[in-house]
Amino acid sequence: MTRFKLLFLALLLSLSAPVAAMAQIAPETAQDRVVGATSAPLTLTVYLSTTCPHCARWHMDVYPLIESKYVDRGLLRVVYRDLPTSPQRVAMAGAVIARCAPESRYEDVMAALFRDQSRMRAQGDVDAWLAAGGTAGGLDAGTITTCLANQGNFAEIEAMATQAMYDGIQGTPTFFLNGNRIDADDLEAFDAAAQPLLAGR
Repeated sequence: MTRFKLLFLALLLSLSAPVAAMAQIAPETAQDRVVGATSAPLTLTVYLSTTCPHCARWHMDVYPLIESKYVDRGLLRVVYRDLPTSPQRVAMAGAVIARCAPESRYEDVMAALFRDQSRMRAQGDVDAWLAAGGTAGGLDAGTITTCLANQGNFAEIEAMATQAMYDGIQGTPTFFLNGNRIDADDLEAFDAAAQPLLAGR
């Protein structure tokens, strides 16, 4: 996504802030990556960036607790959406690799990218970072190269990011539980949002 487009979208959002605040997130599509039982009563929609340190912390430290308590027990399905952050081209490449892997291996790729994110930032070796992520998802070197050479894959990520910004999502990670924005920065905060919904069903 170009800097001009980002600035333009940010301007649109600032001019229509009251509308954006009331907007509903976009309905689920085939482009979303979904984990968990389709019959789960709760749906957590998560906007992440593969280069976002806060996203890495959440996915490594908080999500496993939510997964064990809710996803593994059939109470929660998780819908992942991409909103690339700086450096955006690198974040988009990470998202492309995750989406080139089989959907059942999506979380494996994301876990590898988040685990190695700080080292990638320190060493600047983006290629090794992407290769490790792809390998975690079962992709060979040729498939990784082909995925990254396909500009249509990047266009798909850019389209999702544009939709997210129109929906009023301005940062990552951002969480929605059954369509309502929540705080899920730790298990206690997620419990506070989830338990009343489960009690009332």
